Amino acid sequence: MQTFDYSPRFRMTQPFDRIWDQLHTAVHFDQSEFPEYDLLKTDEDNYCIVLAVPGFRQSEISMETRDRALWVSGRKEVDVNHNQYLFRGIPERQFNRCFQLPEHVNVTGARLEAGLLTIDMVRDIPEELQPRKIEIMVDEKPVLKEAIKAA
Repeated sequence: MQTFDYSPRFRMTQPFDRIWDQLHTAVHFDQSEFPEYDLLKTDEDNYCIVLAVPGFRQSEISMETRDRALWVSGRKEVDVNHNQYLFRGIPERQFNRCFQLPEHVNVTGARLEAGLLTIDMVRDIPEELQPRKIEIMVDEKPVLKEAIKAA
């Protein structure tokens, strides 16, 4: 009976397994993916961003706009009277999320309900930048046009 020794092959692939594990761990715990969000268009000029922020209170979330960007961050408050955890499966991690705002889009409000943070936005284009309809004139002289109306 013939036996095979797989240990040299195992030692050869082990560094690649470690690299794969490190890469997977780095991607899996990347803070930029948390919290997940949806972007909705509610009508022609209104939009909203819905972020999934389970376990966060209103006092633990801050929002600000600067440089045409919306910054949303969450920091969990430390509870000094917390229980002793036997197992902790719900992550309590901080987050920072940045959304680039298009020109003429402004944040109008936000609400936190059932673990979802909904941020309302409106597109407000100034009057001088809005499209206007231009009337096309026919090759007629204005004097003739007035004379026809008078007759």
